[in-house]
Amino acid sequence: MSAHVQSLDEFFSMLVEEQRDIRIALAHLERSGKPVALDQNAQGRVSRIDAISQQHMAKAGGTRLTIQLERIKAALERYSAGRYGICCRCELEIDHGRLMADPAAPFCMECTEELAEAKQHDMRRDTGR
Repeated sequence: MSAHVQSLDEFFSMLVEEQRDIRIALAHLERSGKPVALDQNAQGRVSRIDAISQQHMAKAGGTRLTIQLERIKAALERYSAGRYGICCRCELEIDHGRLMADPAAPFCMECTEELAEAKQHDMRRDTGR
């Protein structure tokens, strides 16, 4: 087995493990994100505010994790199609270090930077700056 194939298999294992961890975290967040009771006899105002705050943080965390789960799903689909580690934009190989930092990365660093610059340019144009 070549070193390249071995490292792709390692990335696959990393992605599957991260996918499992995120699903566990989402299940935990779902349990902690239940509606807050408004019964003043059950808890005081400060406790309710704290519970509502925690609920909002859980929801935001859940959104972030759901996005990461979708990124992982797409990376696993690229892996199954034999396209993992290939930039979805320029179709050049994504640097090993980039994949170590983010195994779900769909783009090489150059394309990521170009896309970020284009997004900033569009935002400036939309805001009139």
